[in-house]
Amino acid sequence: MMFRITTLDGRSSCSKPIGLLASMLRFEGRKSEFTSWFFIFSLIYVILNNIWLLRTKTVLETCFQCLYLINLNVILFWYLKLRSTKKQYSQLIYRFENQTHCNLDNSESTRRFTSIRNIFSFYFVFVMLFGAFCVAYDPIMTFKKSNDYVQLGQNLLLSLLNLLCLLNPQLYNQFLVESCLHIHACWFTVNEYIRLLNNIDSRLLTIDKVRKVRSMYSIAADVTEKMNSFLRMPIFVFFNYLIISSFENIVQVWTVPTVFGIIHILLDLLILTLITYNTIYIHYLSNECFHDVYSLSYKMRSVALNNEVQLFLYRILRSDVGFSFLKISLITPTFVTSLTSALLTFVLSLPSLV
Repeated sequence: MMFRITTLDGRSSCSKPIGLLASMLRFEGRKSEFTSWFFIFSLIYVILNNIWLLRTKTVLETCFQCLYLINLNVILFWYLKLRSTKKQYSQLIYRFENQTHCNLDNSESTRRFTSIRNIFSFYFVFVMLFGAFCVAYDPIMTFKKSNDYVQLGQNLLLSLLNLLCLLNPQLYNQFLVESCLHIHACWFTVNEYIRLLNNIDSRLLTIDKVRKVRSMYSIAADVTEKMNSFLRMPIFVFFNYLIISSFENIVQVWTVPTVFGIIHILLDLLILTLITYNTIYIHYLSNECFHDVYSLSYKMRSVALNNEVQLFLYRILRSDVGFSFLKISLITPTFVTSLTSALLTFVLSLPSLV
């Protein structure tokens, strides 16, 4: 039963990224073109707006703003590049299923995807509501003082534009989450097949069955590496941008504590935690099967089978599968611990900087 191939029927899979940015990359047509230009022009507006605000900033705030602008320009370049790499992403999403002929939809994937997507949906709705309140607050307060309906209309129109631009980073974050979830689905499938392999009677275990599952592991590792290459710049910019944003908000709250500032910090920490957890989890899933594969070595009745299992164990023990931070280091608990220690050191030095 384990090695019966699940034929793909072309239906929509829960493991496929469903966000607006992912849909733009997976499909063709006018809607895809419109979405592409929306991301590009909204980001250009945000960049110009940040450049305009530079003249009103303090020295420390100007430093933060310059770092923002560098990150925003890198993402703009990546958005422009996406128009020529749409096919690459689409092929990547179907690569594991096409090569293994296994369907990624299983109960564990569906359950996990539902919970993560619910968390992100809550975050997304809250951010948009909070953003709507923030951008409408100043125009309403100004109107109360001036009673100028023309000015109110202009300010609200500008606020609506700012709110639409707020969609850009949220959809960008969704794209990262959904891409991570797709890689999770690949590893859930591999680990499920390894567990089933381990449950086979030793007399029925053949080298072809072990080799087939080892091949699935290699395919999942290859898909992970290609997704890592595709997302290398977005992941780097995400961590850069969120860390800088958190620092700037902490400095502002430290100087002038406000409810808005505290909520902003909490939202930054929430999405930072969510995406960091999902990137780390890829590395965890790629190593989770080690004990199941190791236990197979006790069932070996031939040298050839034993060699196949040893090759499998050697591949897992390399522990080089996962998303990386600019190819400098894999994003693992150790990496996050080191990064957190460095960030805490900087936060504790804030009183001397403010």
